[in-house]
Amino acid sequence: MSSPISAPPLSHRNNFDLLRLLAACGVMAMHIHDLTAAPELAWLRWLDARVALCTFFVISGYLVFQSFEQTPRLARYADKRLRRIVPAYAVVIVLSVLVGAGVTSLAWSDYWHNGATWRYLLGNLVFLNFLQPSLPGVFESHPYTAVNGALWTIKVEVMFYMSVPVFVWLVRRLGHHAVLGLGFLLSCLWWGGLTALAQATGKGLYLELAKQMPGWLMFFLPGAWCYYERGRLQALGWPLGAVSVGLLALSMGFGLSYLYPLALAGTVFYAAFGLPWLGNVTRHGDLSYGIYILHFPVIQMLVHAGVFQASPWGGFFLLLPLVTGAAWLSWTLVEAPMLRRRKPALQAAPA
Repeated sequence: MSSPISAPPLSHRNNFDLLRLLAACGVMAMHIHDLTAAPELAWLRWLDARVALCTFFVISGYLVFQSFEQTPRLARYADKRLRRIVPAYAVVIVLSVLVGAGVTSLAWSDYWHNGATWRYLLGNLVFLNFLQPSLPGVFESHPYTAVNGALWTIKVEVMFYMSVPVFVWLVRRLGHHAVLGLGFLLSCLWWGGLTALAQATGKGLYLELAKQMPGWLMFFLPGAWCYYERGRLQALGWPLGAVSVGLLALSMGFGLSYLYPLALAGTVFYAAFGLPWLGNVTRHGDLSYGIYILHFPVIQMLVHAGVFQASPWGGFFLLLPLVTGAAWLSWTLVEAPMLRRRKPALQAAPA
């Protein structure tokens, strides 16, 4: 069984918060282009949202495995994870339904008596976003009718949280190289096999299955491996960054799908720990999660109001403070208060 070189606990002077914020902004940039279809904003399509999304999963792999390893009880771990994502997520779903009642093309009574309204509310609250991504009469003339097309990844994240206790149990018995390596291999087979079936048969179902949680373990598990190998990786210094960035460019340029997650994990780790500390971007609140779960409906509302049609650049510069303000309110009123709350029994649990 292998074991990582001993390393100090995660320092607060790392760049993970900044990387998450940049990743959230990268996903938002892609959605601005997709949802507005404004030629003036076509330059946003050059920002690779796949890199941004996969960066989230790599960071999550590192931090969630660390959270579990440093949490004395399984109940405490579950409590922390749920408090981090569920309250703000639920508020966004409920607000979307309420705001939808104000912009729907249906009569008020028809909106509330429509089964699709309640399927949206209940389906999305339990993370089954695909069951009902749209609300009746809402955004029907838009290029994309989904109310919040960014939320599908939250289901994936929750499934990551559920899988971590099993992975850690196996790691403690078989070693992290064997467990995480095999998990990465199986994830690649899931992604590659289903993608090949989709191409061979033309059936979109296989492509949708490829995008589910097992496929995204390709990025989550390399992040976890970086946690267990943090001592060795930090000792490598700048060569780690140079090799990782080079391999990342190679994998993106030549479509090397299975090299890409490993190169990205090395790049993210080096950016977090190898580069100089770039400051505390969360001193006024951790806004990355709020930006991620709120930007999509805000863009849709501005499109609905005709703002981007009247002035694409005006809509762009109006969107930024609106999303930032909404994310700050989410952090201040929902996320931070829930994170500060702790059940006494859980807080007193012995290590």
